[in-house]
Amino acid sequence: IVVPLAPLEAALGASVEVPTLTGKIALTIPAGSQSGQRLRIKGKGLVSKKGTGDLYAILKVVMPPKPDEKTRALWQQLSEQAAFNPRTGWE
Repeated sequence: IVVPLAPLEAALGASVEVPTLTGKIALTIPAGSQSGQRLRIKGKGLVSKKGTGDLYAILKVVMPPKPDEKTRALWQQLSEQAAFNPRTGWE
């Protein structure tokens, strides 16, 4: 299952309600999670002759659409304070 996350949920960690084949569960998202990261949920996958398999949650960081000026200013402030360059290893 693909689990959409807000950037702050991925950065700070969160508990997210996730649907499974048997109902909803609370999935703990670790702080510092990355888009595309897979989390294994034991025993919540498909049922087979050998038992119940595992469900994999694939994290997808989703940006909010068109931020307003206040939100944009906060993103700018975070960018300046964090001084993070995700392309550092490209050289």
